[in-house]
Amino acid sequence: MELNIFYDIAIIFGVAIVVILVFNFFRIPHLVGYLITGILLSPNSTNILHQTDEVKTFAEIGVILLLFTIGLEFSFSNLNKIKRYITVGGGLQVLFTIALTTILIAIMGRSFPESIFWGFVVALSSSAIVIKMMQDKNEINTPYGKVSLAILLFQDIVVVPLMLLTPILAGKGEGSFILEIASLIGKIALLVVISFVLTKYVIPKFFYQVMKIRNQEVFLIATIFFVIIITLFTHYLGLSLALGAFVAGLIISETDYNRMAISCILPFRYVFISFFFISMGMLLDYQVFMTEYLLVGFWFIFILFVKILITTLSARVLKLSRNNALCVGLSLAQVGEFSFILALTGLNNGLISELNYQIFLSVSILTMALTPFLLEHKQNMANKIFGNE
Repeated sequence: MELNIFYDIAIIFGVAIVVILVFNFFRIPHLVGYLITGILLSPNSTNILHQTDEVKTFAEIGVILLLFTIGLEFSFSNLNKIKRYITVGGGLQVLFTIALTTILIAIMGRSFPESIFWGFVVALSSSAIVIKMMQDKNEINTPYGKVSLAILLFQDIVVVPLMLLTPILAGKGEGSFILEIASLIGKIALLVVISFVLTKYVIPKFFYQVMKIRNQEVFLIATIFFVIIITLFTHYLGLSLALGAFVAGLIISETDYNRMAISCILPFRYVFISFFFISMGMLLDYQVFMTEYLLVGFWFIFILFVKILITTLSARVLKLSRNNALCVGLSLAQVGEFSFILALTGLNNGLISELNYQIFLSVSILTMALTPFLLEHKQNMANKIFGNE
């Protein structure tokens, strides 16, 4: 029996506990502790871990479970109420973040394709971080919580065409982008139709039969089976696993068994989502902080400025108050997990250099580490700037 994975898990949890205990003494959020744990255990820092690929797998499971529980707590009827937030707010945030980033980076002398690509990676925020913290603070159903969630959902959908466009920017496209987008729209429409059929005619009856057994373990197995089937289906369509998990949660939320599903899944989610934040820290080469600290600092400020400005203005278009709009801007100021995938795609296609890729990772980790502080104090910051509204 291969025992390396058990050694690795023991090391990861052991280091994480020590780091979090220290951080808790200084009142630093646990999420930052997970990131620091990842940096300490990164292959670029030490060679303690044997199988870092398994950690990445656990991280992906964590994101899937997180989005599934969000779907459970956010039904189709609630989603329908914020469809304007998704299309208008999300569309404006992504489009204008890409546009402003492209213009500013092009002015600095970068090529136009590279400038557009950096707009892609800057436009995306972290669903895993923001949604988890808003859940913990019961803020998902607040005005700024709904808009933040809507924009994050739009970003999760738009990451697919951004991935398709990246090789084209690098001059390596193999097909028509317009046809690819038309195909994407068709896939999303198919997913909507299948979700409606499952919600209306299949899943309620399926879980009704499962519940006849009156066994919680069987219910849990049935729930996980359903989530896996939907996520694999969305992956087959070329969409993200996280989006599939969210849709699976939405479908079960329309049944009478959503509360039971949440209670069964939450313990697993908390364990696996910690692997996500640790794995983000593992990507970093800490030496970049010491050799390129001026560039890291510059791009850190650059990304915060662009994201807070554009996201706040996008929220204002949706008629949110200035305070709530700024809360949205502060909440989504970080770089997202899908940005890592996009950045790697850009690296593989020659749009960015290895050094710029590592600088981007460093800046991303900094924005993620700052996010808990921004989310904790966003309301006070908005009140100080705009006053109580």
